Amino acid sequence: MATKDTVTLAWGRPTIKAKKAGETEWKTFGAAVEDTTNLEATQGDKMEAKIEGGTNEAVKYKANTYTLTFDERQAPEKETFIEELDGVVQDEYSIIIYPENESAIHAYISRTSVNIQKKFSSTDGFVNTYTFEVLKPTDGSAQVKIGTKAEIEAAAGITGE
Repeated sequence: MATKDTVTLAWGRPTIKAKKAGETEWKTFGAAVEDTTNLEATQGDKMEAKIEGGTNEAVKYKANTYTLTFDERQAPEKETFIEELDGVVQDEYSIIIYPENESAIHAYISRTSVNIQKKFSSTDGFVNTYTFEVLKPTDGSAQVKIGTKAEIEAAAGITGE
């Protein structure tokens, strides 16, 4: 249990799982290339109600958007389970991000649109760059849910793991 002098961070090597829409099996990606896993937010558009003199009478922001990206090295021993053609993926996927420290917060994203970019370098060999654009859940809830492992797995419908 954390005390006021300790902080439980979700940094380090994450485990990322994905589930194709309409299916029940979660599949685990291989280890991501170092320092490539990022869940980024783009601030929603700012709307301003200006009045004479140029000051704001009111300010409102539209919803943020989110993108998860990471690189995964490709090898004959590694399964590539998301089907794509020239980077285009037809299906939606749900994602869970498990941090290295199980006591830290986790993330669940119920709907994403996926793009895969294949590349090669002499440093990393063949690499797939996965880009998951987060979509609004059909139930209208938060696009990215953050919580404990138990909370996230409950939100994702995972029982008994």
